Amino acid sequence: MDRILIGFIALVLLLMAVLPLFGFNLILVLGPAAFEPFDPSVEPIYLFVGRSAGLATAAFFAVNFLRHRRPLTAASPLLVYANFTLIFGLAYLVQTSSFQLIQLWPVPILIVLSVFLFKQNQRESAKIFSKDW
Repeated sequence: MDRILIGFIALVLLLMAVLPLFGFNLILVLGPAAFEPFDPSVEPIYLFVGRSAGLATAAFFAVNFLRHRRPLTAASPLLVYANFTLIFGLAYLVQTSSFQLIQLWPVPILIVLSVFLFKQNQRESAKIFSKDW
């Protein structure tokens, strides 16, 4: 029963993260669940990028929990969040009607951060398992 509940929570989190890309917003606070229209031209995009990245990160680790795969290092959640921020940031920016190239200035920073966190994650994982032998 616990695994079913965690799977359901992961599904709801993933839906809440992805639905704005399709023009809907799933709201679960202040009463029963409600679908609201999402218009990227009037909504504060940066808030939805952070929200979607956070929800997708939580769903990712919930699914990994169900698969009995725990994060090995503290860098792993940061790496996943940085990657989802990059993915959702680009997806939301492409949808806006006022898209300008200057809005992509955080992308190189996020790519460098992702590469750095990936290397940190690999280094820490190797250090953890080198003590087992």
